[in-house]
Amino acid sequence: MPAPASEPIIRLVDIRKSYQMGDVLSQVLQGVSFDIYPGEYVCIMGPSGCGKSTLLNVLGCLDQPTSGDYFLGGENVAHLNDDDLSAARNRNLGFIFQSYNLIQQLTVLENISVPMYYGGADDARMLEVAEKLARRVGLTHRMHHKPNELSGGQQQRVAIARALSNNPLMILADEATGNLDSKSGQEILALFDELNAEGKTLVFVTHDERMTERCTRIIRLRDGLVERDEPGGKVPRRSATKLEVA
Repeated sequence: MPAPASEPIIRLVDIRKSYQMGDVLSQVLQGVSFDIYPGEYVCIMGPSGCGKSTLLNVLGCLDQPTSGDYFLGGENVAHLNDDDLSAARNRNLGFIFQSYNLIQQLTVLENISVPMYYGGADDARMLEVAEKLARRVGLTHRMHHKPNELSGGQQQRVAIARALSNNPLMILADEATGNLDSKSGQEILALFDELNAEGKTLVFVTHDERMTERCTRIIRLRDGLVERDEPGGKVPRRSATKLEVA
C-alpha cells in the first residue's frame, strides 16, 4: 500500500484480548497491529469466531485490551479508566449498529442529540445540529417521530445522523445493513459512500463480501490475528479528519 500522507486516526500495537471462562483462558485477539488513516473506508472481515466483535469493542472503547497499545487521535486509550474511556469514545467515535440502538421514548431529533447531550452541548446547539443532520440523511419530514413510527431504513438513518452529531474522528459500523431489506440496505450504503466522499473515515465490520468493492481497504482476521491487509475496490482518498456538520 502507498505511504500515507498524514498521521493515523487509529494505531493498534500488538493488541491482545483474553477472557477467563471457568478454568480456561480464551485468547481472542492474539497480537493485532494496524493503522487507520483519515479518509479511509475500511472493512474488517473474517469468519465467525475470528475476533471481529472483540476487535470492534476495543476499537470503540467499549472494552479494554488485555495488553498492547491503542492510540486514538494520538492518545493512548488502551488502559484508561471507565470515565476517561467513555469521554474518549464520545469525543472521537460515532457508532452505527445493526439493531439501530435508538431510544424508543425519544423523537428523531432527540435521538440524534444524545451524544451532544453527554458532551455538554447546550439546547440551542443540539437542536441546530440535529435538524441539520436529520435533513442531511433524508428525514426532513420525520424529525418529531419516534422509532416505532419509522421503517428500518429510516431508523438506521437516525443512527447515522446520531453517529455524526459530535463530528467524530471516525464512524464505526457493525453490520449496519444486516437488518434491512435489499432496497433500504443499498440506500444506506449509498449514504456511507457519500459520507466517505465528503471526507469521513469509516470502519465497517461485516461478513458481506460485496462490501469489498465499496471500501478502500480490507483487513481480514482469522484466529485473532490479521491474516491479510489488502486494498479494496475503491480508490482511497486522503482528507481532513473531521467533517463539518454545522
